[in-house]
Amino acid sequence: MTENTHGLTKTACLKIFAKSFLTAYALCTVFHAPLEPGRYETAIDYAIASIYELLGEYNLKFLLVLVLSAFCYRFAARQSAEKGSGRHSSVIPAGFFALCLLLGQSYHEAGDSSYVLGSGINFVKSAVAFAGYACLFHALTGLACLALDSHDFRSDKEHFFTRHAFSKSFFILAASYLPFLILAFPGNLCWDAIGQIDQVIGDVSYSTHHPLFHTLIMGGLVKAGESLFHSPEIGLFLYMLLQDTMLAAALAATIAVLSGRGARFSLLLVLQLLYCLTPVYSNMASTAVKDVPYASCVIVYCIWLALLLEKPERIRNRKFIISFFFIQLGVILFRNNGLYVVLLSGIAGFLFLFRKYGLREKILCLFAAFGGSVVTAKLILALLAFICHATPGSPGEMMSLPFQQTARYLQLYQDEISDTERVSIEALLGDVGTAAAKYDPASADPVKALFDRTASAKELIAYMNAWFQGLVKHPGTYFEAFFLHVYGWFDPAVSNSIRYEADTYDAIRQGGLFPDAEKLLIFYYRFAGRTLLGFLENTGASVWALVFLTFYQKRHRQRAAVCAGAPLWVSLLICMASPCFFGHPRYAFPILFTLPFLYGFTLTLAPVSEDMAQK
Repeated sequence: MTENTHGLTKTACLKIFAKSFLTAYALCTVFHAPLEPGRYETAIDYAIASIYELLGEYNLKFLLVLVLSAFCYRFAARQSAEKGSGRHSSVIPAGFFALCLLLGQSYHEAGDSSYVLGSGINFVKSAVAFAGYACLFHALTGLACLALDSHDFRSDKEHFFTRHAFSKSFFILAASYLPFLILAFPGNLCWDAIGQIDQVIGDVSYSTHHPLFHTLIMGGLVKAGESLFHSPEIGLFLYMLLQDTMLAAALAATIAVLSGRGARFSLLLVLQLLYCLTPVYSNMASTAVKDVPYASCVIVYCIWLALLLEKPERIRNRKFIISFFFIQLGVILFRNNGLYVVLLSGIAGFLFLFRKYGLREKILCLFAAFGGSVVTAKLILALLAFICHATPGSPGEMMSLPFQQTARYLQLYQDEISDTERVSIEALLGDVGTAAAKYDPASADPVKALFDRTASAKELIAYMNAWFQGLVKHPGTYFEAFFLHVYGWFDPAVSNSIRYEADTYDAIRQGGLFPDAEKLLIFYYRFAGRTLLGFLENTGASVWALVFLTFYQKRHRQRAAVCAGAPLWVSLLICMASPCFFGHPRYAFPILFTLPFLYGFTLTLAPVSEDMAQK
């Protein structure tokens, strides 16, 4: 037995060497733009250059990576032999991660897929690198699964969070965030927040472009500070305290719920430290932005949804249902696209309960709960819009992606469009030449700003028909525009700025508690972004963590936990439809802030037996 477990056959050694070589190639190879045959005097010169390009360089760095990879694969093979890995075949997530890295690098550096598909040589290099990355991620995900399975994350022992877990966690978090909040006094503002405040205290008319409910709260507090204390700064600081309280309360709720489920102290301590030390939490607690209260509501919404899906009999608890109803209202009222999070995840929960339990009366109650919150929220928003005489938001806000695809199509093939297509596009975006010139792969805002708000439904339908015609004629261009628009959400190598900074705002003093205080905060957050803490707040890494968690849940047949992650997957779709990812990680806050709880919830679930899983 010892020989089979620890010994290595020649075949095993060859496999480890092959995987190590592929991994070293993937990590060390450098991609370039496709070689052009016309730049070489003869075909032999081109062939020699192509061979050099394919082989790469085998230097000391390559050798070190090769050796380290061999140790990694040897360790993974030993762990798999000792603990068993039959349930942990992670080919699909490993391939997904490898593809994200390769495509992400190509789109980030070249602006297209030329590093991967630009030439035969590049394609072969990408295929070899893909195999190397896939082998590495296959081993790492397998080891991660084994590590999680080898620990029991539940315990009956009393610890610090056994009693009054919410209060303890809340006050620790509040104490951690308060110094940053005071240093940033009266609060850091982003441009969206300035636009919302101006609707209340300025000459700007109300609009539903931003969530009107949140606009009235933030702007109302600023106006109250100006009226009562002759200081809009005090009003903004009061809002910051409210926002900080919401975030700390939502995060403390995750600790309290997991503690109530018997989570070990070590697991709770890790989450508490994550909330306290990861800069994005204190950063956003001191920045006035609608995404923080919204993300706070999403965290609590996911908690209630997970608890309901785990034990559907909770639907009979009146307090649970009433609180769930108001939580859903918060998700919808604090951000316009919160409606889709509640609606789509509600449908997922409905289908889950219907298929798994067949409890008709409970399903009807659940459906009524989701439907009731959506209808109530829409009525509240309609009433607020009526009272404030708010102008409706632009339908173009939902069309960032098709507008980007159209602009890229016009930039490359403007001469090919028909007169009908030209008329349809110009009805929404104006002159096609201007739309093409406004195309920016990093942001859809320049093209989206051209949208004619007075366009009729008929003109919108005509545009979508023109959009589809372009897709049929040049699908590659549309796919390129799509990947350019979304790759940053899936590639951890892409670094997102996390500090929203508005240069000047006449109505409210900016800059921090004392001169240059804001510069200290900016330095701290940018410095932290260069450390491991920066990786913990990376949006691409958070999406990878979500993919791995879903894979782990499915492997352990934790279907309730999989369904509880539906709001995060809907949030990812919203991220993909957003104007851009550079400098806007706030769209991914629901994912980033809720993942720690979902990991804790998954690790504290009772194991599912084979018989029960089949039933």
